[in-house]
Amino acid sequence: MKNQIDDLNENMILHGHPDFYKILDELKELHNKKNYQYASNKEPLGNFNRVGKLCHKVMLNPNISDNLKVGMVQMAKQIDAVYDMVGENKTGTVEAVEDKLKDIAVYAIIVMILYKENKNE
Repeated sequence: MKNQIDDLNENMILHGHPDFYKILDELKELHNKKNYQYASNKEPLGNFNRVGKLCHKVMLNPNISDNLKVGMVQMAKQIDAVYDMVGENKTGTVEAVEDKLKDIAVYAIIVMILYKENKNE
């Protein structure tokens, strides 16, 4: 699938280390695969918007430690990914739904520990 960036790259004289451009191509491919998994063409940053809305209250609460906030955001990111993958019936994603569910389980335990530590401070 060609786009304007590919056309620009074909007509551009590249300056700098060749591996730099190989890495950019690898990152472009990874971004494409991850964006399919986490977002949509209609809203390419949809995952950030959804997780931001979900975590808004937590982020504004000064009584919650930063590490607990981070844990909750990481868990919310995984939950959002599962909702999107299942809700959109996505197949061929970088990570399977089962892997995401395991991530959620791990983050939930970490958040429980952080929550307990936060209460005791």
